[in-house]
Amino acid sequence: MTSKQLEDDGFVTVEKRFKYMSIGGAGNNSKRSKNKKKNRYVFKDSIDYTLNDLEPILAQRREALGDSQFYKDLLDILEQQLIPTQPQELICYGIGSMQHSKNAQYQFILALLLRDMLKSVEKVSIYDPVMTELDKELSKSYNIDVIETNEDGKRKVSRPTLFYMPHCGRGLYSNTLSANWDKESLPNVIMIANRFDMYVGTQLERDLRRECPYLIPAVELVDCTSFPKEFDDNKVFNDLSVITFPKTSVENVKDSYWDDVPVEKVEE
Repeated sequence: MTSKQLEDDGFVTVEKRFKYMSIGGAGNNSKRSKNKKKNRYVFKDSIDYTLNDLEPILAQRREALGDSQFYKDLLDILEQQLIPTQPQELICYGIGSMQHSKNAQYQFILALLLRDMLKSVEKVSIYDPVMTELDKELSKSYNIDVIETNEDGKRKVSRPTLFYMPHCGRGLYSNTLSANWDKESLPNVIMIANRFDMYVGTQLERDLRRECPYLIPAVELVDCTSFPKEFDDNKVFNDLSVITFPKTSVENVKDSYWDDVPVEKVEE
């Protein structure tokens, strides 16, 4: 069954997937019948998954990701661009449902690998409106705090914080920037997100001013390093980057820069 992505309030949802489960049977009349029943398979709907179903799947995803050339190349980028920022907190927005999505499973595994790599991280939190009760149980089993309310990405930070936001809506990126749009807070924002220049300069400016106004001035302040190009079907980590706001860049702009965000009000 192929996955179909849907956008919901800036977050990406993915239709449920299935896995094979072997079944046996009783009352066989012959050896041939026994063999037939041994080899029968049925789909187990992901809605019926338990932690016992998800954990071996995640173990397979971790092995596949860790053994890939993509991850080996990514490690070089993370060691040079991410580790020196020493984030003390990791916020995961918009990963999706690990219960129902292969992409979400890989993205969740990368979050775990990031935590292992970043010895400075003291706390990890996660939120997506599509997360199921099983997703929340899974997160807690890995000592990840589940954010209970939709913050719309608007979390203000006072210490270096990594916002892990793979393939979120552009408005959500803008919201995170808006909550930290000043000289003191913005250098504490580190992001793994889609490149901002994918939107700015390539899409209608009026739409950008209305839907993601903070991306427009942010483009001039970011230091951006792209992820390696290929992994799996190239839809799990494509177009992602490590994005930072160097203190030197932020301090060099005029005070009026922070008030001059080109917001386009929505007509009622």
